[in-house]
Amino acid sequence: MRKFNCIMGLPRAGTTLLCQILNSNPKHHVTPTSGVIDMLRNMRSTFSHNPTFKAQNRLEIYDNLRMGMKGFMDGFFHDKEVIFDKSRGWSNNISILDSVLNNKETKMIFCYRNPVEVISSIEAQYQKTILLENPDEASVPGAFMTLDRRIGTYANEDGIVGNPIAALKDAIEMGHSSRILFVKYFDLTNNTKFVLDAIHDFIGEEHYDYDFKNIKQTTFEWDGIYNYKFLHTIKEGEIKWKQADIRLPEKYIQGINERFAPLNKLIFEGDVTDLVGSEFVNQPINMVFVPPPIVLEEQPEGLPKENLPTT
Repeated sequence: MRKFNCIMGLPRAGTTLLCQILNSNPKHHVTPTSGVIDMLRNMRSTFSHNPTFKAQNRLEIYDNLRMGMKGFMDGFFHDKEVIFDKSRGWSNNISILDSVLNNKETKMIFCYRNPVEVISSIEAQYQKTILLENPDEASVPGAFMTLDRRIGTYANEDGIVGNPIAALKDAIEMGHSSRILFVKYFDLTNNTKFVLDAIHDFIGEEHYDYDFKNIKQTTFEWDGIYNYKFLHTIKEGEIKWKQADIRLPEKYIQGINERFAPLNKLIFEGDVTDLVGSEFVNQPINMVFVPPPIVLEEQPEGLPKENLPTT
């Protein structure tokens, strides 16, 4: 394992597509949604709470734990060169990874998509598989009984859309912003070569001649575990931008825009003030800025007009 990178971001924002593209480079090893962070956290938990470890002076063997955790990662990826590990859990656990690897060289790719499009896409798939419950529906059925409540469930700080943003805030507040590259789904699907070159520059690797007209699915997840509510498949072949299958009522579009305005301000203006506060305004932000022009067949819907991408 020569280099370890993380892929994270909003759901339905192109992480699966990005993984397939990167994995077509023979130097890369790209995971599906990964449990590596869970393995590390489980080892940490056992060391913290297991009675036999607690009976020892754990500060004396603290470095042994770190080396054991690093040994797991070295062994797990022993025959791989450049790793891209996909998990939304890395954003607020990067300090654990730094301690395990004993460096701060890991880079993170955060995939963004207009939150209106994200929630529209999630709701569209919910309706396509309406005879199956959301995995969380049995425990909190009231959270899914109406469109209004489903949107609130997706968007709250513990929800599938809100949680990655809360974790991103933590990464910025912990001083890791210089190690995060923000990639817009719209740019990934409309100017793919520029975005991939920017990713290679960011992680310090030579550019690669990807075949963007013939992308194949090479990482796989069994979506039945999510009751088919969250798909991890791509349409093979040429990369094309896809708009969400449904349009939400206008009042919900407005509410989602208001809820995620601080994130949109970061992505489109590079301003973290509303997301994390003015004291972090001088932290470096790495954004893939695609040069104009891009000819749009369709404008992405949902953002206020002044926040629409202009490139």
